[in-house]
Amino acid sequence: MKITAPNPGLVSPQGSQGLEAPAPKKEFGNVLNEMVGEINRLQQDGDQKISGSLVGREDLHEAMLSLEKANLSLKVLIQVRNKMIQAYEELSRMPL
Repeated sequence: MKITAPNPGLVSPQGSQGLEAPAPKKEFGNVLNEMVGEINRLQQDGDQKISGSLVGREDLHEAMLSLEKANLSLKVLIQVRNKMIQAYEELSRMPL
């Protein structure tokens, strides 16, 4: 009886490790810092586009889209913060 793998692409060639080393995990604080930095960049971009539209260099439509994108990103970050606080409060109420 010959046993074969269901998907030959999943089997590594002989002599290789088989599994690659896991990617380094990011710290949660670093992820949050990256999110805040990205939102800050989006807001600055929106401000620049609004300033450009006031002097006629940028399209007002693009400026409003940019500001709305920054606004939605900020709302998502606030919801993530609220969920984190809620989870912390639930954990602090758990009996030991």
